[in-house]
Amino acid sequence: MYSQQFSRRWFVAVVMTVAIGFSSTAGAAETNAATTITTKKMCPVCAKKIADKVRKLDGVAEVRADVESKTFVIHPVRGRALSPRELWETVEHGGEQPIRLAGPNGTFEAKPKF
Repeated sequence: MYSQQFSRRWFVAVVMTVAIGFSSTAGAAETNAATTITTKKMCPVCAKKIADKVRKLDGVAEVRADVESKTFVIHPVRGRALSPRELWETVEHGGEQPIRLAGPNGTFEAKPKF
């Protein structure tokens, strides 16, 4: 009888530990989710110039530009959140007009307020 109670408690402890691990991993994935910015137009020279500007922002780990799809995919440093407004404005100041920003803070088709 004692060994059955011990086995049940052990099983419950393992299940709870795994569940807690999954929930904290899910939160980390959301925090580290990429942001995608789509622009009206994009040439290779502008794409490189803007990607370089975005890379210099605090908290940016990686930036990829795709000229064909007119998108920038921005990955944050682990555990960091990026400001949608700062990303949008950086692309604007680089000379391109963002038309859509999608990331962990939502999807925007106009300049975000935060």
